[in-house]
This record gives sequence, C-alpha cells and structure tokens, in this order.
Amino acid sequence: MRLDVLVPASPARTVTGRVLHLLEPISFWGGVSSTEGTLTDPRGTQHGESIAGRVLFIRELRGSSSGSSVLLELAYRDRAPSAIVLSEADAILALGALVAREMEWPAPGIFRLPAGQQGAIPEGIEVSIEPDGKVSF
Repeated sequence: MRLDVLVPASPARTVTGRVLHLLEPISFWGGVSSTEGTLTDPRGTQHGESIAGRVLFIRELRGSSSGSSVLLELAYRDRAPSAIVLSEADAILALGALVAREMEWPAPGIFRLPAGQQGAIPEGIEVSIEPDGKVSF
C-alpha cells in the first residue's frame, strides 16, 4: 500500500509507530493537549489517549486555523505523532508540519489515504511509512 505524501517527515526518514484510528472528528485546537500530546475532548471515546509517536489516522477534521500552532508546539515538545494520515488534504495541519521543519524540529509526515481504505490498516499495530509513502506492517 502506498500513501500520498503531502508533507514529508523532517528530517527525512522512514516513520514508525503504532496505529491509532480516531473514531470521531477532531480539532487539534481544544481537542489535543499541546503539552502532553493527548486527546483532551471529554466527549470523545478516546479521551486521554496519547498521540505522541503514533501513526494517527484521521477520517474527519473539525477545523480551527489554530490547529497548525498546536501541531507546531507538539513538534517543539517532541510530543507529536510520528505521522498523520488524513482522508483529505488539510492545509492547516500541513502548515504546522512545514513550520516545524523550517525551525529544524522533528516534524511528522503528513499523508493522505481515502477514508474507505484506512480500515485496511489495523488498529494498534506497528507500521512503517517510507519517505515515498510505502506502508509496511
């Protein structure tokens, strides 16, 4: 399986981590602790789950233009996911990863895989995503 590469991980590398499929739409602003790297929306079934170092599959985002600053702070604190796989491209999260790269902080790769194909990668397994988007598990 190969993902579309939206923003390569920085520094350039193969990213690895355990898969976390988000079950509900997420807003990084207010839905993720920028200091702890955990899901903070108390209405969510995954409240308290860590996203740090995970390969995060997101089917639907709830938008806030501040999401890029949350991702940037996660990168600064080394609490960011190792990769984010979106069902659709998102300029806000991509901006956070691009700025982290410019600041020379470790930045997650941002990839795209349609929502209907995301279920082919099981929850909780360790995956690797190469710089060209090739996934192995």
